[in-house]
Amino acid sequence: MKIRKAEKKDLKNIGELMINEYSKPPFKENEPIKNVLKSLEFYYKKAKINVAEKDKKIKGVIVFQIEQWWEGQVIIIQDLAINKEFQKKGIGKLLMNFVERYACNNNIKRIYFGTNKKSPSIKFYKKLGYKIVKGKISMSKKIK
Repeated sequence: MKIRKAEKKDLKNIGELMINEYSKPPFKENEPIKNVLKSLEFYYKKAKINVAEKDKKIKGVIVFQIEQWWEGQVIIIQDLAINKEFQKKGIGKLLMNFVERYACNNNIKRIYFGTNKKSPSIKFYKKLGYKIVKGKISMSKKIK
């Protein structure tokens, strides 16, 4: 398994992987591929997209960006998706370790991300040492 920077030609495969995984509970996302690709194209230009690849097939993806907060630079993980048949085989850990090494190599001291409160991945993140941030909630408002 190797981790590599995503290429523009990978975006459609990455989008399909994300749609397949995020359409399942608890996320139940139902976005058309054109919307997912638009988002990926934005992140391709403004952030970092890395894939876990084996036998020239993408098995997982992580999308993250660097932001400047009061505490200094932080990494915000936007997406982590692993093909269902390859979950629980160390690919998610490999991708998270990649981002942590990136943070260390670039003197970034904190990584943030959000997930669904019913996501089974919470146990995975806790095993890696991540903690739920007390006093923080996620808010949203749909603008017409």
